[in-house]
Amino acid sequence: MSRRSRLENLVSEIEERDEKRTRAIANVRSQTIEVDIPDDLGVVEVSGAGRLERIEIDLDNLPYTTAPALSASLLEAIVAAEEHAQELRQQALDVSRPR
Repeated sequence: MSRRSRLENLVSEIEERDEKRTRAIANVRSQTIEVDIPDDLGVVEVSGAGRLERIEIDLDNLPYTTAPALSASLLEAIVAAEEHAQELRQQALDVSRPR
């Protein structure tokens, strides 16, 4: 095999890996992650990119909490959702890497 052929094959392989990685990341970013707010206070939703999309507070359970407890629970849920989104992105990158 000539040097040119080997280089062309290498370029082709790199392009295929890049396309696979791009598709995997786009797939993850199109997803949404929902995490329950502790104490049945509602739900937070983040995009696969980790961007906060929605906070839904359960108004029926709201009278049974305090402002500090609500803010702590809300923060906990947001962080958990963002971490899950990050894990999904990392898994997509790991799958697309050569072995």
